[in-house]
Amino acid sequence: MSHPIEFFFDLVSPYSYLASEKIEELAQRNNRELIWKPFLLGGLFKALDAPPAPGLLPYKKPHLFKDLVRLAKFHGIPFNTPSEFPRLTVKPLRALLGLPKEELPEAVHRLYRAYWVEDRDISDSAVLEDLVGVETVEKTGNPEIKKALIEATDEAVKRGLFGAPSFLVGEELFFGHDRMDLLDAHLKGNSEKAVPRLFPPRLLISNGVIRVMTSRFFQKDG
Repeated sequence: MSHPIEFFFDLVSPYSYLASEKIEELAQRNNRELIWKPFLLGGLFKALDAPPAPGLLPYKKPHLFKDLVRLAKFHGIPFNTPSEFPRLTVKPLRALLGLPKEELPEAVHRLYRAYWVEDRDISDSAVLEDLVGVETVEKTGNPEIKKALIEATDEAVKRGLFGAPSFLVGEELFFGHDRMDLLDAHLKGNSEKAVPRLFPPRLLISNGVIRVMTSRFFQKDG
């Protein structure tokens, strides 16, 4: 039995928004089930004791949105730089987790476009009620819904995620919207041709310490 594609995302992640506009077609093309997995990116970073997202660094943030505008235009995806970034996404993520699975994809699209196209404050209860309904928003205060978001984020940590968007096919992890072509190749059985078994080392400079990093995310066992 073929593994489904598990799509891990947070609404605060603009690159996850871009991925959300393409992932359904990719899944359909490869005849794979797509499972939408909302989780709290900030909670993941905290659990990993990771530094703030690179896009929030003051010297990188201006380029971030230039890059996003270019990417969105290249892929034909609507995008407008929001007036506020980042926004709190705890409540909208809880709202998503309170919805039936069959309603989740459309709700994700509505929330993403509200934030990244229409510049609406999806953390505001009135805006959220307009997008997903009053009853759904009221559920976000329920203990079981709060627990669901904690558990979703814990799952992301336990399964080796370190950012969003992330895609899991069984135990194979693909990180980033720019790895979707590699995900596609993997699903078609061409992953060995698509990437080398081991990427060349890269240098990571953190707190003045230089480390040599390698990436094995697409390497098969054996």
